[in-house]
Amino acid sequence: MSQQSLFDFEPPARLTDRLFFALAPDAVASAAIGALTAELKARHGMQGRPIADAKLHCTLCNLGDFAGMPDALIARASAAASSLAAVTPPFVVSFDTAQTFVNRARNRPFVLTGGDGVVGATALYRNLAGALLKAGIAGNPHSYTPHVTLLYDDVTAPPQPVAPVAWTVREFVLLHSHIGQARPYNVLARFRMPSA
Repeated sequence: MSQQSLFDFEPPARLTDRLFFALAPDAVASAAIGALTAELKARHGMQGRPIADAKLHCTLCNLGDFAGMPDALIARASAAASSLAAVTPPFVVSFDTAQTFVNRARNRPFVLTGGDGVVGATALYRNLAGALLKAGIAGNPHSYTPHVTLLYDDVTAPPQPVAPVAWTVREFVLLHSHIGQARPYNVLARFRMPSA
């Protein structure tokens, strides 16, 4: 009779792929974010590297981290997102506050947030989280703070008003991030809203 060793087990699969829905700034807003980041970084003596233009985004709903691409989940999430986009009018999003999210001891996110200017993003988040839940995809919390991460740094900056960075949201995207790799995001799908 053979005995199974304590060491005869498969290690857990390494999580390599992160999937999430997001709003991406247009070229003008990206340029404004870049200039604002440089100004704020110098003002606060921050050392962190600014987020690359191609990676600037405001996260909406997360689908999770995976070892490989969950094609069935992507298909269900995309169908829910398509249905929602078809009935969501375009809206303007505007970020007018910079601050550090104090969520860990070091290398904290320095972000843009907003007040009334992010109401549309909050509504889209809630509607998308609801549509995903109806499709059997849970996991997005009730609490949500729309933000665009500028950089990560050990310096803590209190909330401060900045010149608003705004763009018209005409679509949202499903992004694929390669966890732990300095690679660009892949846009898996675009969900366009109806034009006025």
